[in-house]
Amino acid sequence: MAHQIAPDTAGRSAVQPTHYHCYRWSASGQEWERLGRQDTLDVASPERPPVRTVDWLIKSPKFIAAVHVDPAAARDWLIAEWDAACQRAMNPVPEWVDSRERAVRALRAIETGCWPSYSQWITGGVVVMMSVVGTDGRCH
Repeated sequence: MAHQIAPDTAGRSAVQPTHYHCYRWSASGQEWERLGRQDTLDVASPERPPVRTVDWLIKSPKFIAAVHVDPAAARDWLIAEWDAACQRAMNPVPEWVDSRERAVRALRAIETGCWPSYSQWITGGVVVMMSVVGTDGRCH
């Protein structure tokens, strides 16, 4: 099913999002390597994270961790996920990576249709990816 979305481009789309899907995907390093080796050309694979941020909308709904109608609530979810990943980061996150500044930028991105995506390798050799993508009411 094709969805109408506000694309992550420099200009605003004529279609404005009515709500925001909050996506989370994680896998072990071995699974990440397997996907890269065996699934490289199958970008539509439901188990693989998307190549482009807007492609989250064509992935399995199981990756939707939350849905919000308010951009600030979607941003709060994203920053909470980011903070949790940073606390478990495989390598220490530099002090200059400030969640408050990241939150300001993320909200501006969401409000302008430039969907923020973050990723982090966490202890145990796991990669976690998170993103917020706006969509209209026709996705459900």
